[in-house]
Amino acid sequence: MGKVGTGAKAGAVAGLAYGILDGILAMATLIIFKADVMNELSKEASAESAHGITVTAAALYSLTLNLAVAGGIIGGLIIGIILGIIFAYVHNKIPGKNMIVKGEVFGLILWIIFGVLIGLNDLRIYGTTYYLTSIVFGIIPLLVFGFILGVLYNKWEIKDKPMTDEEFNSGNAGNP
Repeated sequence: MGKVGTGAKAGAVAGLAYGILDGILAMATLIIFKADVMNELSKEASAESAHGITVTAAALYSLTLNLAVAGGIIGGLIIGIILGIIFAYVHNKIPGKNMIVKGEVFGLILWIIFGVLIGLNDLRIYGTTYYLTSIVFGIIPLLVFGFILGVLYNKWEIKDKPMTDEEFNSGNAGNP
């Protein structure tokens, strides 16, 4: 299958686990910070009503809450495949002695990029408490993603290596 296929396959499984966990934590964050989220959604609802679209903040909140896990799963699967392929190409450059450590480092790098840096937009919109909570909640799924990615990539990469003539011949007793 090669490193791209192995990375995509490991990334898909890791991404699925990530998506489920991230969706659950996103739902928890939405519930914990309901007042802040509703305040922001009220602004969105009034902006839409200016364009003739009738929607309430409560309807937007309900939709967001209902889509949190499903969106996490679908997004996690797609992103997992892409990140698994990237991992297949860069894992030799990531520090660590084994694939699990390399997967965890990869997960931490993703957390810094997506959770901490890109998440700064949440700081501006929802405030410090929401931002810090999302950072804490965000590291958990990415560490799980990195762990699963490292374990599965290592397991499946070994099976994808071509067999040498000696290995083939030793497995076929009776053949010269």
